[in-house]
Amino acid sequence: MKVKPKRIASSNNQAVKETARLKRKRNRYAGRLFLTEGEDLLDAALERGVIPRRVFSLAEFEEKAAERLMRAQAGPGRTSLAGTELFSCPNPVLTRLSGLGSGSRVISVFSFVDQPLQNLRPAPATGIFLYLAGVADPGNVGTLVRAAAAFGAGGIILGPGSADPYSSKALRATMGSIFQVPVCLNVKLPEMISWASEAGLGIIAADPHKGGPVWKAGLANGGVLVLGTERGGLSRRALAAAGITVKIPQKTGAESLNVAMAGSVLLYEASRQRDERNRAPGKQ
Repeated sequence: MKVKPKRIASSNNQAVKETARLKRKRNRYAGRLFLTEGEDLLDAALERGVIPRRVFSLAEFEEKAAERLMRAQAGPGRTSLAGTELFSCPNPVLTRLSGLGSGSRVISVFSFVDQPLQNLRPAPATGIFLYLAGVADPGNVGTLVRAAAAFGAGGIILGPGSADPYSSKALRATMGSIFQVPVCLNVKLPEMISWASEAGLGIIAADPHKGGPVWKAGLANGGVLVLGTERGGLSRRALAAAGITVKIPQKTGAESLNVAMAGSVLLYEASRQRDERNRAPGKQ
């Protein structure tokens, strides 16, 4: 199927109006649709077989945008592009859709990619899961999604009060990892605890002031790593549910790591321990 661009001359076009509304959270969630900006995020989705609903491209970039979509359709196991619309637009149209000051050459619309918690199926090879208890900064949430993908986490579970991973700031921070790692939204702490118990997963609390050094904790067998806010930390209930509490020891007088930095270090350490276990004699 050949992708033929539809030309849009004005930002008053109905498709543009509908898409511009997705810059507001309530409209994103009403339609379960979100925007991405730039070729990198589009490519990251296509590489994972995630097909956009709409693609808006600058007129001078329309051929390259069409080629990207055609290559994705031609790949093995790819989804048909029958439901994808490609629009060729002048710069003012993309400026209306963009959340960046400089604008973008390509803006895409995707269906939400999150999934219910019950769909996450821990397996022996699955990496650690990450639960965010009210991490409200979208840049931190996006960075943690990226780190979860980089270090082979089984999934990232967002609790109430956590930032919207579909916001423009969070999506930019994911660098396309939103299409790679499973994400669950608005999962209350008791629900996560119950799911972890049924799945046979231990709960690991991260606290900068309590617990033992993370490299001494047994993270190779997975579990759910719980991160809280930098200012408020974890609730008593979260700490009580944890079988292990870990911290990242720092030099005296050093500023504490923000939650994205700390989470990335902890995810790396869990990955390192898992790899070390798998390299042990008898695990070949």
